[in-house]
Amino acid sequence: MSERSSSDPPRLDALKPYCKSVAFAAGDVLRLKGQHYKDLYLIADGRVRVRLKDQKEANGAIELGAGATIGEIGFLQGSRATAHVTAIQPSRALIIDDGTIGRIEAEDPKLAIRLSRFLAGMSEQRIRENNAVLDATQHFGENTDIEVLLCRNEAMLARAQRLRYEVYCRELGRDSPYADHDKRTIKDSLDEFGHTFIVDVDGETIGTLRGNLACEGDLGILEELYGMLASAHHPARTSICTKFIIKKSHRGGAVTMTLLAALAQYAIRNDIRECFIDCIPALLHYYRSMGFKHAGEKFLHHENGPSFPMRIDVVKHAGRLRGELGPMKLLQTYVRAQMYRWFDGRRRTGVGS
Repeated sequence: MSERSSSDPPRLDALKPYCKSVAFAAGDVLRLKGQHYKDLYLIADGRVRVRLKDQKEANGAIELGAGATIGEIGFLQGSRATAHVTAIQPSRALIIDDGTIGRIEAEDPKLAIRLSRFLAGMSEQRIRENNAVLDATQHFGENTDIEVLLCRNEAMLARAQRLRYEVYCRELGRDSPYADHDKRTIKDSLDEFGHTFIVDVDGETIGTLRGNLACEGDLGILEELYGMLASAHHPARTSICTKFIIKKSHRGGAVTMTLLAALAQYAIRNDIRECFIDCIPALLHYYRSMGFKHAGEKFLHHENGPSFPMRIDVVKHAGRLRGELGPMKLLQTYVRAQMYRWFDGRRRTGVGS
């Protein structure tokens, strides 16, 4: 028997002791195009349909069976899912995530090496195939200038941490107890279990946003400061949003909504109902226009200064957060923000009281 190529998938029976499995009925969705995922599937049996274009179009669809991977590009690179994937017959898949990789590396290094090489090869192949299909169909209907990535390794996370430092410490002149002035980064304990997004434009990181699910780790005093303890959904279905930073040259544009959209999609897919955030007084009108409400008393944020805790029902306001409301609705959101600002100004000056 000839030696197996590094491009061949590892044997399923070798992976099964380390992987959870999931079953899909015909018609079940494995991946939603445009969303972020932190795992991938290795199809064990059955067949799935992969559509790069619109879900209803036959052109560009391919079928995959046992041994195929689903979601390897996003898993390795942190990018959005590039295709809509559905099961076309009862199917079963092994789930591979960071914990799986860690266990395999610790207990079977040779299997880990084979798996790593296989996934890298599949990722490169799938990118070439996707580009060929998209080139042939010309218009994909997405803005490729703004790319949102979910940080998948320390190097990507460091880009977010450097942007935090650049904006907080250099541009705004603030101090942070978490700043490393030698490395020019800001890093804290929430990074250990955070879901950090970054926005790249022309190869430059110009925006970042971090989400932490309350069910995944200790949020410390933020639970009380943000008013989370009063939520009927806490801690199983709540999250916090922190380190929301946009480079000065891109503020007030599409980057803000692009990041919020990515987090909203991610939160809903992880069964999160309420998201909590801190807001400086100058931006209260903006957050209120999107559906955020006060969640507690004002407090002193160690990096932002006086801040208000805010909360939002991400399910109720999903369309607005994801930018699905169209130009007229977005204009209405802007007008609503200006109205909040005007009324707040009248209250501060005592006009009309």
